[in-house]
Amino acid sequence: MPPAERVLVFDTETTGTDPRKDQVIELCLQFGLDESAEVKVWRCRPTAPMTPGAEAVHGISMADLQGCPPFAAIADEVRANFAQADVLVGYNMRFDVEMLQAEYHRLRQAPLELGHALFVDPLRLWQRSEQRRLVDAHRRFVGGDFDAAHSAAADVAATGRVLLGMRDSFGLGAKSWEEVADVIDPMRKARIGGTQHIRWTEDGDVVIDFGKHRGQRLGDIAAGPNSGYLRWIRDKDFPAHVRDACDAALRLSPAELHRWLHERFGPAPDLK
Repeated sequence: MPPAERVLVFDTETTGTDPRKDQVIELCLQFGLDESAEVKVWRCRPTAPMTPGAEAVHGISMADLQGCPPFAAIADEVRANFAQADVLVGYNMRFDVEMLQAEYHRLRQAPLELGHALFVDPLRLWQRSEQRRLVDAHRRFVGGDFDAAHSAAADVAATGRVLLGMRDSFGLGAKSWEEVADVIDPMRKARIGGTQHIRWTEDGDVVIDFGKHRGQRLGDIAAGPNSGYLRWIRDKDFPAHVRDACDAALRLSPAELHRWLHERFGPAPDLK
């Protein structure tokens, strides 16, 4: 008989969600799917600051990480464990893989070699295996089908019933609509103009929040070798507030841009 496939289940906790600047602070590996499977957990002391949003999710503070080794101290052992796996399992694992690969990049080491392993992501499996149509949500959260599905009036009424059912099912019935909106999009208060293109930072600056320059300040991009990226956004069919902000970054000095942003979009929200 062929040897049993070696299954590695893994998850990371991080200082934030941007692989270019945020870092892994906790890594757990489980060797197999059984509850009795061997588990290894490492905590790492980062050099990047902990974002409030990340700490609110995992509850790990910088004080909790004092005395922990840097990721460099565990990098070789982590690499060896991934190299031995036949099947990699992680919930929404794309994020975890990106964060781990960013750590090796910062160490100027070769990336983890993962091409030999099968990737099995329960989130993607769920999305593929269960329909997400309104009629399916109605069956789950309300019960039964509804008449005249896909007529606008019927769909609107069903959507309202589904949302009420979701609030009860997910324990959100006592929360305000603002709190429900925060559950759906924890970063919503930072977003400018209701889209995911640009957002406020904690220090009141504005950064690009999509694409290859995600997380970089508008002023820094405009003043650097990638200023053409802002011109590209300005001249494409992006929302008007995004094009205007890029145009302002290209035209104005840093101080003028800061004033323009606050005059155009109002004061930055308190994100701390």
